[in-house]
Amino acid sequence: MYKIGLILLFILTFSSCKKEEGIQKAGCTTQATVRDLTGLDGCGFVFELEDGTRLEPLRLYDGGTPPLPREMPKDPLLDFVFEAGKKVKIGYELAESASVCMAGPVVKVTCIEEISPANEN
Repeated sequence: MYKIGLILLFILTFSSCKKEEGIQKAGCTTQATVRDLTGLDGCGFVFELEDGTRLEPLRLYDGGTPPLPREMPKDPLLDFVFEAGKKVKIGYELAESASVCMAGPVVKVTCIEEISPANEN
């Protein structure tokens, strides 16, 4: 009886875990378009995915006084120039951060690549 209870506990524990699909995209594989929402209260630039989902990028830091700690990863958005309509490929992770704009989930951008108009595929 003890073994059956242990097996049921094991099954229930691992069957209740589910991963949110579409929220974590580590490599620069997700195509998006930069949208300017600065006219809306508390908003700035967002990334709009092909399905219409908008992602609010979390800015890790804006520069800072060098030298920065070695363990602090470089923010891929630090050198990125935001322009409405720009096509990009991004990688991102869901961030545990509150949103003022509420246009979509707040994400930490892990990588970003601009797509030139000639290479949109």
